Amino acid sequence: MNSVCFFLFLLELVLRSWADSHFFTEGKTYQGYILSLTWFLDLIALWSITLEVDWLKDVFGFGLTSSSGATATDKVRVVRMIRLVRLVKLYKITSQRRKEKKMLEDLEVLIEQGRMDEDEIENFKFQMTHQKQSKVGANLVGSMTQTVILMILSMLIMVPILTHNEAAEHFMHSTKITHQNIFPLEWDQETCNSTNCEFCPSSIASIASLQETMATVGARAENRFEFVKVVVSPDPCEVSKEFTATWGGANFELFSEWNGGGNMHSETETTTRDGTVLEVSTYFDVSADIMLEGQYSIYLTLFVIIILLMLAMMFENDAQTLILTPIEQMMSMINMVADDPLEEFDFEDIGGGTPQYELKVVILAIQKITSLLRIGFGEAGAEIISKNMSVEGGSHNQGLDPMIPGKRMYAIFGFCDIHEFDMCTEVLEDEIMAFVNSVARIVHQQVTRWGGTCNKNLGNAFLMIWRIGDEEDLIDSAARKRIQSAQADGESIQHATVNLKRIPGLDNMSDKALFGFLKVVVEINRDTQVLAYRNDKRLKHGGEDFKLRMGFGLHAGWGIEGAVGSLQKVDATYLSPHVNMSARMEAASRQFGVAVLMTESFHELMSNEAQNVCRRLDIVTVKGSAQPMPIYTYDTFQGQNFPDLQAPKNTDLSLDSILKKQADNYTTREWTTDRDMLQLRRLATPEFTEKFKDGINSYLAANWSRARTLLEECDKMMEGGDKGGDGPSQTILNYMRNRAWQCPTEWQGFRPLTSK
Repeated sequence: MNSVCFFLFLLELVLRSWADSHFFTEGKTYQGYILSLTWFLDLIALWSITLEVDWLKDVFGFGLTSSSGATATDKVRVVRMIRLVRLVKLYKITSQRRKEKKMLEDLEVLIEQGRMDEDEIENFKFQMTHQKQSKVGANLVGSMTQTVILMILSMLIMVPILTHNEAAEHFMHSTKITHQNIFPLEWDQETCNSTNCEFCPSSIASIASLQETMATVGARAENRFEFVKVVVSPDPCEVSKEFTATWGGANFELFSEWNGGGNMHSETETTTRDGTVLEVSTYFDVSADIMLEGQYSIYLTLFVIIILLMLAMMFENDAQTLILTPIEQMMSMINMVADDPLEEFDFEDIGGGTPQYELKVVILAIQKITSLLRIGFGEAGAEIISKNMSVEGGSHNQGLDPMIPGKRMYAIFGFCDIHEFDMCTEVLEDEIMAFVNSVARIVHQQVTRWGGTCNKNLGNAFLMIWRIGDEEDLIDSAARKRIQSAQADGESIQHATVNLKRIPGLDNMSDKALFGFLKVVVEINRDTQVLAYRNDKRLKHGGEDFKLRMGFGLHAGWGIEGAVGSLQKVDATYLSPHVNMSARMEAASRQFGVAVLMTESFHELMSNEAQNVCRRLDIVTVKGSAQPMPIYTYDTFQGQNFPDLQAPKNTDLSLDSILKKQADNYTTREWTTDRDMLQLRRLATPEFTEKFKDGINSYLAANWSRARTLLEECDKMMEGGDKGGDGPSQTILNYMRNRAWQCPTEWQGFRPLTSK
């Protein structure tokens, strides 16, 4: 039977070593069965069987016949008991099978009732059979099981070593020998009825020798049981008296006070010979042994405490590593996003020590969700994200509340639109999304690079924001106190006017806003994906290539930032007349035949260098406002080839890094040094600029005849442009032509803007 068990154990060890080990996994830490704790325990268990198989002992020459060898074999045999842990796994599998069988029976009932069809049942069965234990759970259970096994083995080995047993067999054996020495087999009552018994000298000598031997051996063994007294009945040789006189001493005085407990131990050996009861009682002083036993008890207690502490620490380490640390990391991620929703955090640093288990997947999912929230809500939705993701202050007990109240803020609003979009939608059909996204990629990339953010994607149009700040942060302290007082009294709030020109650094932001839009104009005429649509036959008009054109409007002012919609759908955006004004400027850019149109509110915020390269086109009033407003443009000649950008050969930086660095380190010198800006404006010569300025001034001053002459000359100077002339000159000339070139008597130097 032992041989059969040996071969079964060996077969299991070999098969499992092959099945549960990953020998050819590249780039990963080996985590197979071989060299694991379970493998070592199984190997020791197999070795323990060899000690019990006779032919194996002969082959390997073990021959453990001594008591110490037998004891070692018994200890090793304990390892086999650890294999019983597998019964727990077997129980779990059996329990799971019973549960699945019960669920299948319930499904059959649902089919009979017509509440589920066969396809749903098959799908449910597939999910049930392919359901696996999570890696976190498997790893946690495996780690805890190994920890428990190690602790049990440690206790099985150490507890016997640290347990001191009072040698009862030693006392009994000593008493028996003493009895045999006092009452040898030849002793009888008749021949030994006095101290003259012939056996008395030998009995007393034997007792003395026994005591001396016990003292010597006990001292060497550091386990002394001192022989204190012997009581013999009958005692014709007065052995008790002789023993006490020779060996009693201080111990006998201790014995005289003994009341049956304390540090004394007694044994009695009784025999009957010829009707006479022969009784020998021995008494031992076990004080030293009790002290030693106390020491061992202390050692054992300390060992148990250490084991419990190690168990607690190892369990805590497993829970901390596999569960608590990832949860804390997730909480840290959520708090970071709630504190600053617009910051793009590097969550790899937070999860660097996290194992690749399901919790790591959850962490990555949180990272993706927060990124999607940031992309979906944008800068205007930062407060929505922060409010609903915050887990501090008890807010986690509240439901979803995206409908935050609006707040007044100031920004540069940029609106851009794709021309001829209806035609593109009609002919491109399914490909319209790819077309729009190719344009959106350029718009978003350039605006973001130059300090702005995208607020709304409307298909053919985009609302871009360069956020200046909240009204509360921009107004002075006196105005802030007036607003707070009005809020406290429930009165209507009279908002203070913020002088944006006094805000430090705003000229830089305004320059970059215009620069970003102009870079979009360049890129839609340089990007290979967009240029490919020029040769698309579906987009051609009368044989002419399709050329993508866009309009851009820029305005600066206040807007109400907040959520628009309901719990079913919400958008974070900006609402105000100033937002609408940027859209009006974009629409009016078509009327003037220019790519970019700016209001005076935006133009006056720019640096002098940027203002100098822009030209004033007209002074107009818009719907809803009687205040005359100058409008400006930056000349863009798009009918030319823009060279591809390349990173310099003497740098290791990528092209994107170089362009990002250019935007971050912007200076006003860019208006006269950037090749794209110079190429865009190459038709706007100083002569043309001065002539147009003179013509517009004459037009505004009611000298239309002179204005006509100058503007017609300007139009001819731009014959090589995108419109076959100068769009703004043509617009003003058409306005004067429609009035027979006569300035109205009510002319005040401005006109209403007919385009919304």
